[in-house]
Amino acid sequence: GARDGPQPYEQQSAAPTANVGLISGGSGINVVPALCTAQVDMRAPDMETAHELVARMHALESSEPGVTLEVAGGINRPPYEKDAGISALFEHARKVAAGIGLDLEDLKTGGGSDGNFTAALGVPTLDGLGVDGYGAHADYEHMYYSSLEQRVRLMLGLFETLK
Repeated sequence: GARDGPQPYEQQSAAPTANVGLISGGSGINVVPALCTAQVDMRAPDMETAHELVARMHALESSEPGVTLEVAGGINRPPYEKDAGISALFEHARKVAAGIGLDLEDLKTGGGSDGNFTAALGVPTLDGLGVDGYGAHADYEHMYYSSLEQRVRLMLGLFETLK
């Protein structure tokens, strides 16, 4: 497909990622703020790494006298870890896709969805079967209209062949 960002599953780095998505604080540009906040989204390839990242964040301390640092939060969804059941389900989906002329690529996006919860329970789960597009989560995000029919046909094929 013409998706931006993700790499084929076997080529994707297993490195954790972090994004400081929201920062706020202060009352004016020439005033030292009494309070500042930063919200961080972190992604980990497995639960062991996720727990290590959370522990490291909670261990952070201020190096500035008179400044306190408070870290709150934790794991809000488990990492999506590929297992034998997911691999088998993907191979089935790849065959269905090939039957409609679609080359379904095995991608690891590092994203988070409700599928993370089902996969963690051992339920074979596929994620990322939506339409092709560009600019995920950006203000210019868009889908390619040309991929709608193939994706509908893929979903129909999966519904018809899965038990």
